[in-house]
Amino acid sequence: MSFEGLKGRVALITGGGRGIGKAIAKRFYQEKADVVICGTTEDVLKQAAEEIATEDCKVLPLVCDVSDANQVKAMVSKARERFGKVDILVNNAAIMLRHIGLEQAVRPFYELDEADWDRVMAVNVKGMWLCAREVFPDMRSQNWGRIINISSDTVYIGRGNGLQYVTSKAAVVGLTRALAFEVGQFGITVNAISPGLTQSETVQEHDFKQMSEDLAKNSAIPRLEYPEDLAGTAAWLASDDAGFVTGQAVSVSGGLSLH
Repeated sequence: MSFEGLKGRVALITGGGRGIGKAIAKRFYQEKADVVICGTTEDVLKQAAEEIATEDCKVLPLVCDVSDANQVKAMVSKARERFGKVDILVNNAAIMLRHIGLEQAVRPFYELDEADWDRVMAVNVKGMWLCAREVFPDMRSQNWGRIINISSDTVYIGRGNGLQYVTSKAAVVGLTRALAFEVGQFGITVNAISPGLTQSETVQEHDFKQMSEDLAKNSAIPRLEYPEDLAGTAAWLASDDAGFVTGQAVSVSGGLSLH
């Protein structure tokens, strides 16, 4: 798909200040979409917006905790004030290592902290539902919409520890499939992308070098995965070319899992 494939569309990317979210936001901007990015750290969002929007101010950074219904409502309202609508939602916001810490995150299931479990589920699953619910009226009114949820290949690999994260990402696949049936009659598609261990800032901040290299060696395409590897699939799923694709979980991991 050539650039300008999303011209005239308005895309909201949660967790758009870093990693996969920022890479997708940049690609959508290159495709001439108007872009809204949200996250919980204002400075990070503003810097990302400046990096993405090289020519004009068509990237709107908004602070929002997607697990809070009132904040989600306010965020979408601000997006509408700026751009008039939301056509595309990329539910990318998720928490694990950066927010609850590596030691807490990778404990065996019988040592997990209940508050950490609840927080992961609130952001990684509930947040997707809240965002989809809030943008749905725009998509329904124009009989066109795209919802793209970021899951994870951990769902198919079945690695131990980190149970709360793997469970939340499995729930994303279920949410995707169920929601696709509810909104398909309104011209809205809902799909998921499942990355492998992507070299985002969070992964690079923690010591995952050896694990990343080991996973790469066992993949069909034996190299590390980077955020930019996800952007093309997201752009395609958001385009008219993917208008008859819905309810699917697309693994984009270089063949880490063959699903």
